[in-house]
Amino acid sequence: MSQQIAKRLKKHGKTLGGWAKATKRKRTFTLQRANCFLVGVLFDQQVNAEQAWDAAEWITESIGEQGDDFWKAICELDDAKLIGFMQYGWAGSAFHRYPKKMAGFLKGCGKVIAEEYGGDPRKIWRGKKNIPKVRERLEKLPGIGPALSRMAVLILARNYGLLGGSDALAQLDVKPDEQLKRVFRRTGLVTGKPSFDDYIKAARKLAPKFPAELDAPAWDIGREFCFPQKPDCNSCPLDECCPKIGVAT
Repeated sequence: MSQQIAKRLKKHGKTLGGWAKATKRKRTFTLQRANCFLVGVLFDQQVNAEQAWDAAEWITESIGEQGDDFWKAICELDDAKLIGFMQYGWAGSAFHRYPKKMAGFLKGCGKVIAEEYGGDPRKIWRGKKNIPKVRERLEKLPGIGPALSRMAVLILARNYGLLGGSDALAQLDVKPDEQLKRVFRRTGLVTGKPSFDDYIKAARKLAPKFPAELDAPAWDIGREFCFPQKPDCNSCPLDECCPKIGVAT
Protein backbone atom coordinates (compact mmCIF):
# COMPACT_ATOMS: atom_id res chain seq x y z
CA MET A 1 0.00 0.00 0.00
CA SER A 2 2.77 2.46 0.93
CA GLN A 3 4.55 1.94 -2.38
CA GLN A 4 1.30 2.52 -4.25
CA ILE A 5 0.72 5.78 -2.38
CA ALA A 6 4.31 6.87 -3.03
CA LYS A 7 3.81 6.12 -6.72
CA ARG A 8 0.63 8.23 -6.79
CA LEU A 9 2.41 11.06 -4.99
CA LYS A 10 5.21 11.05 -7.54
CA LYS A 11 2.67 11.03 -10.36
CA HIS A 12 0.87 14.01 -8.83
CA GLY A 13 4.20 15.80 -8.44
CA LYS A 14 4.68 15.68 -12.20
CA THR A 15 1.51 17.73 -12.65
CA LEU A 16 2.66 20.62 -10.47
CA GLY A 17 4.84 22.44 -12.97
CA GLY A 18 8.50 23.33 -13.19
CA TRP A 19 8.90 24.48 -9.59
CA ALA A 20 8.49 20.91 -8.32
CA LYS A 21 10.98 19.37 -10.76
CA ALA A 22 14.76 19.12 -10.48
CA THR A 23 16.53 21.47 -12.86
CA LYS A 24 19.43 20.31 -14.98
CA ARG A 25 20.86 23.82 -15.15
CA LYS A 26 22.89 25.64 -12.55
CA ARG A 27 21.50 29.08 -11.76
CA THR A 28 23.15 31.94 -9.93
CA PHE A 29 21.90 34.41 -7.34
CA THR A 30 22.41 38.13 -7.31
CA LEU A 31 23.07 39.36 -3.79
CA GLN A 32 19.63 40.96 -3.63
CA ARG A 33 18.00 37.76 -4.81
CA ALA A 34 19.94 35.75 -2.23
CA ASN A 35 18.75 38.11 0.50
CA CYS A 36 15.17 37.69 -0.70
CA PHE A 37 15.56 33.91 -0.75
CA LEU A 38 16.80 33.80 2.83
CA VAL A 39 14.04 36.10 4.10
CA GLY A 40 11.49 33.97 2.23
CA VAL A 41 12.81 30.81 3.92
CA LEU A 42 12.69 32.51 7.31
CA PHE A 43 9.13 33.80 6.82
CA ASP A 44 7.74 30.52 5.42
CA GLN A 45 6.43 29.33 8.78
CA GLN A 46 2.92 29.60 10.22
CA VAL A 47 1.68 31.57 7.18
CA ASN A 48 0.86 30.48 3.64
CA ALA A 49 3.81 30.21 1.28
CA GLU A 50 2.64 32.96 -1.07
CA GLN A 51 2.47 35.48 1.75
CA ALA A 52 5.93 34.53 3.00
CA TRP A 53 7.66 34.92 -0.35
CA ASP A 54 5.73 38.05 -1.36
CA ALA A 55 6.68 39.61 1.98
CA ALA A 56 10.33 38.72 1.37
CA GLU A 57 10.27 40.52 -1.99
CA TRP A 58 8.74 43.62 -0.46
CA ILE A 59 11.09 43.73 2.53
CA THR A 60 14.30 43.29 0.55
CA GLU A 61 13.24 45.90 -1.98
CA SER A 62 12.33 48.35 0.79
CA ILE A 63 15.50 48.07 2.86
CA GLY A 64 19.02 48.58 1.52
CA GLU A 65 20.22 49.41 -1.97
CA GLN A 66 20.62 46.59 -4.49
CA GLY A 67 21.15 44.20 -1.59
CA ASP A 68 24.61 45.47 -0.71
CA ASP A 69 23.72 46.80 2.72
CA PHE A 70 20.49 44.95 3.49
CA TRP A 71 21.64 43.02 6.56
CA LYS A 72 23.67 45.97 7.84
CA ALA A 73 20.58 48.15 7.52
CA ILE A 74 18.49 45.55 9.38
CA CYS A 75 21.02 45.46 12.22
CA GLU A 76 21.13 49.25 12.46
CA LEU A 77 17.37 49.71 12.55
CA ASP A 78 15.98 50.65 15.94
CA ASP A 79 14.06 47.68 17.39
CA ALA A 80 10.82 49.64 17.67
CA LYS A 81 11.10 50.87 14.07
CA LEU A 82 11.80 47.38 12.77
CA ILE A 83 8.84 45.95 14.67
CA GLY A 84 6.65 48.78 13.39
CA PHE A 85 7.80 48.09 9.84
CA MET A 86 7.03 44.38 10.25
CA GLN A 87 3.58 45.22 11.59
CA TYR A 88 2.49 48.01 9.25
CA GLY A 89 4.98 48.22 6.38
CA TRP A 90 3.08 46.03 3.96
CA ALA A 91 0.71 48.73 2.75
CA GLY A 92 -0.58 49.10 6.29
CA SER A 93 -0.67 45.36 7.02
CA ALA A 94 1.72 43.01 8.78
CA PHE A 95 4.27 41.04 6.81
CA HIS A 96 3.72 38.03 9.04
CA ARG A 97 1.31 36.69 11.62
CA TYR A 98 3.96 37.31 14.27
CA PRO A 99 5.63 40.62 13.33
CA LYS A 100 7.51 41.11 16.61
CA LYS A 101 8.95 37.61 16.56
CA MET A 102 9.98 37.91 12.90
CA ALA A 103 11.60 41.29 13.55
CA GLY A 104 13.74 39.62 16.21
CA PHE A 105 14.62 36.76 13.88
CA LEU A 106 15.57 39.19 11.10
CA LYS A 107 17.88 41.16 13.35
CA GLY A 108 19.42 37.95 14.68
CA CYS A 109 20.00 36.67 11.15
CA GLY A 110 21.45 40.02 10.17
CA LYS A 111 24.03 39.83 12.95
CA VAL A 112 25.16 36.32 11.98
CA ILE A 113 25.28 37.06 8.25
CA ALA A 114 27.14 40.33 8.78
CA GLU A 115 29.68 38.86 11.18
CA GLU A 116 30.26 35.42 9.66
CA TYR A 117 29.54 35.95 5.97
CA GLY A 118 30.37 39.59 5.33
CA GLY A 119 26.73 40.43 4.67
CA ASP A 120 26.49 37.91 1.81
CA PRO A 121 24.24 34.87 2.53
CA ARG A 122 25.45 33.20 -0.66
CA LYS A 123 28.61 32.30 1.25
CA ILE A 124 26.50 29.90 3.32
CA TRP A 125 26.12 27.58 0.33
CA ARG A 126 28.46 28.83 -2.41
CA GLY A 127 30.64 26.04 -3.79
CA LYS A 128 29.34 23.56 -1.22
CA LYS A 129 28.14 20.01 -1.87
CA ASN A 130 27.99 18.92 1.76
CA ILE A 131 24.23 19.13 2.38
CA PRO A 132 24.41 18.46 6.14
CA LYS A 133 27.03 21.22 6.53
CA VAL A 134 24.90 23.76 4.68
CA ARG A 135 21.90 22.78 6.78
CA GLU A 136 24.00 23.17 9.91
CA ARG A 137 24.97 26.69 8.84
CA LEU A 138 21.38 27.61 8.07
CA GLU A 139 20.19 26.30 11.43
CA LYS A 140 22.58 28.69 13.19
CA LEU A 141 20.42 31.52 11.88
CA PRO A 142 17.73 32.52 14.40
CA GLY A 143 14.30 31.28 13.32
CA ILE A 144 15.56 28.64 10.90
CA GLY A 145 15.23 25.13 12.29
CA PRO A 146 15.51 21.60 10.84
CA ALA A 147 12.32 21.85 8.75
CA LEU A 148 13.18 25.18 7.11
CA SER A 149 16.80 24.19 6.54
CA ARG A 150 15.61 21.13 4.66
CA MET A 151 13.30 23.28 2.56
CA ALA A 152 16.13 25.70 1.80
CA VAL A 153 18.62 23.07 0.61
CA LEU A 154 15.87 21.41 -1.42
CA ILE A 155 15.15 24.65 -3.28
CA LEU A 156 18.85 25.38 -3.77
CA ALA A 157 19.53 21.96 -5.27
CA ARG A 158 16.24 21.24 -7.02
CA ASN A 159 15.42 24.67 -8.41
CA TYR A 160 18.85 26.28 -8.75
CA GLY A 161 21.11 23.30 -9.45
CA LEU A 162 23.38 24.23 -6.54
CA LEU A 163 24.87 21.99 -3.81
CA GLY A 164 25.62 19.39 -6.45
CA GLY A 165 22.31 19.72 -8.30
CA SER A 166 21.04 16.36 -9.51
CA ASP A 167 23.92 14.60 -7.75
CA ALA A 168 22.53 15.81 -4.43
CA LEU A 169 18.99 14.47 -4.84
CA ALA A 170 19.51 11.42 -2.62
CA GLN A 171 20.53 13.73 0.25
CA LEU A 172 17.42 15.92 0.03
CA ASP A 173 14.70 15.29 2.60
CA VAL A 174 11.06 16.27 2.84
CA LYS A 175 10.11 19.23 5.01
CA PRO A 176 7.69 17.86 7.64
CA ASP A 177 5.22 20.75 7.65
CA GLU A 178 1.59 20.43 8.70
CA GLN A 179 0.33 19.59 5.20
CA LEU A 180 2.85 16.82 4.60
CA LYS A 181 2.46 15.38 8.08
CA ARG A 182 -1.32 15.22 7.70
CA VAL A 183 -1.07 13.41 4.35
CA PHE A 184 1.57 10.98 5.62
CA ARG A 185 -0.52 10.14 8.71
CA ARG A 186 -3.82 9.69 6.89
CA THR A 187 -2.26 7.53 4.18
CA GLY A 188 -0.46 5.38 6.74
CA LEU A 189 3.04 6.27 5.50
CA VAL A 190 3.75 6.90 9.19
CA THR A 191 1.92 5.31 12.11
CA GLY A 192 1.34 5.82 15.81
CA LYS A 193 2.70 9.11 17.16
CA PRO A 194 5.40 9.88 14.60
CA SER A 195 8.37 12.07 15.44
CA PHE A 196 9.90 14.66 13.12
CA ASP A 197 12.47 12.10 12.00
CA ASP A 198 9.82 9.44 11.29
CA TYR A 199 8.47 11.48 8.36
CA ILE A 200 11.96 11.87 6.97
CA LYS A 201 12.74 8.17 7.37
CA ALA A 202 9.48 7.20 5.65
CA ALA A 203 10.29 9.35 2.62
CA ARG A 204 13.85 8.02 2.46
CA LYS A 205 12.55 4.46 2.45
CA LEU A 206 9.89 5.07 -0.21
CA ALA A 207 11.99 7.26 -2.51
CA PRO A 208 15.67 6.56 -1.72
CA LYS A 209 16.99 8.15 -4.91
CA PHE A 210 15.19 11.44 -4.18
CA PRO A 211 13.31 11.46 -0.85
CA ALA A 212 12.14 15.05 -1.32
CA GLU A 213 10.33 14.02 -4.50
CA LEU A 214 7.41 13.30 -2.15
CA ASP A 215 7.55 16.77 -0.59
CA ALA A 216 5.83 18.95 -3.20
CA PRO A 217 2.95 16.55 -4.02
CA ALA A 218 2.23 15.83 -0.33
CA TRP A 219 2.30 19.56 0.47
CA ASP A 220 -0.01 20.32 -2.47
CA ILE A 221 -2.47 17.56 -1.59
CA GLY A 222 -2.48 18.67 2.03
CA ARG A 223 -3.30 22.22 0.98
CA GLU A 224 -5.77 21.53 -1.80
CA PHE A 225 -7.59 18.36 -0.73
CA CYS A 226 -6.52 16.87 2.59
CA PHE A 227 -7.89 19.63 4.82
CA PRO A 228 -7.73 19.35 8.62
CA GLN A 229 -11.53 19.33 8.67
CA LYS A 230 -13.82 17.92 5.97
CA PRO A 231 -11.13 16.80 3.50
CA ASP A 232 -12.14 16.59 -0.14
CA CYS A 233 -11.29 12.91 -0.50
CA ASN A 234 -13.39 12.38 -3.64
CA SER A 235 -11.27 14.89 -5.59
CA CYS A 236 -7.93 13.86 -4.09
CA PRO A 237 -5.42 12.10 -6.38
CA LEU A 238 -4.84 9.56 -3.59
CA ASP A 239 -8.52 8.73 -3.03
CA GLU A 240 -8.51 5.21 -4.48
CA CYS A 241 -5.51 4.00 -2.47
CA CYS A 242 -5.68 6.11 0.69
CA PRO A 243 -6.91 4.29 3.83
CA LYS A 244 -8.10 7.69 5.20
CA ILE A 245 -6.78 7.00 8.69
CA GLY A 246 -8.44 9.25 11.23
CA VAL A 247 -10.84 10.78 8.71
CA ALA A 248 -14.43 10.85 9.90
CA THR A 249 -16.80 9.17 7.44
